[in-house]
Amino acid sequence: MGETKKKPYYKSDTCEVSRMENETGDGISTAFRVFPGIYLLHSDFHMQECPTVKSEDADILWLDFCREGRVEWEISKDKYVYLESGNYVIDIRAGRKFTLHFPMGHYHGISLRIHMKEANQALADFIKGVNIDVYTIRDKFLSEGQPFITKGNEIIHHIFEEIEQVPWDSSGEYYKIKVLEILFQLKNMERPKEQIERPYFVKQQVEIVKEIRDFITASPEQHYTMEELSKRFEIPVSSLKRCFKGVYGTAIYSFMRSYRMDMAGHLLAETGETVAAIAAKVGYTNCSKFSEAFKEATGMTPIDYRKFKSHRE
Repeated sequence: MGETKKKPYYKSDTCEVSRMENETGDGISTAFRVFPGIYLLHSDFHMQECPTVKSEDADILWLDFCREGRVEWEISKDKYVYLESGNYVIDIRAGRKFTLHFPMGHYHGISLRIHMKEANQALADFIKGVNIDVYTIRDKFLSEGQPFITKGNEIIHHIFEEIEQVPWDSSGEYYKIKVLEILFQLKNMERPKEQIERPYFVKQQVEIVKEIRDFITASPEQHYTMEELSKRFEIPVSSLKRCFKGVYGTAIYSFMRSYRMDMAGHLLAETGETVAAIAAKVGYTNCSKFSEAFKEATGMTPIDYRKFKSHRE
């Protein structure tokens, strides 16, 4: 991957907007200063990967919530887990620089970056008589020394959804309330048990699966069996199935079916090629079967889809 460039778009005392660009795409990160030491970040990435910034500050606690898409998270050297919509991770990133991979090519999330010492003082000054200690939250969720990743608590999930729906205002009062709600929930909730059950994948398997994904999407007109891919890439069929679904969130055949239909939709909208030619490009020798599959995926026949797209333009 080439260099990722970070370009500042806008900056004020309470808000900073930056754009990230590399050869895999681009993304926008918007950071709001909600309290002294507490920042709320909106991330909207349409790219395959983006490196994190290495920090040696062990006093920063991160809470990252995956709203849409999928993100690869390194839990230790050469071991990865995957966040999907509704998952969140609590982490201390001190001393680590790693690359965030977005297997579906996009990621939309909300994060809290908490500078704990400064945040504790600000919270004590803001809400007299209510004790929210972020060090206690850190110790509860990170007692095992690894990032804590789990399915979203229903209440926390709802709070993040509310944050997403409300634009930033100059006072930031709404965000203050929502951040306090999240911290209060984390303070009082029991440590969920899903972390223990979440599978992880080793780097070697992940790299093979990504090679397989690149291989099959480069020639969508071809159909490969699991056994053929297993032999070509020297990975057991069972490991291939398990790891591919872990990385991309779906079975390999379902992934390719969606990929072919997305490609067909693009070709129908952007080119004048015949339906038969497009069907062949996405692996269908029978035009009728292609039309049936496309209608099942989009709700429209290829011809109706093309008309719909042309009328919208």
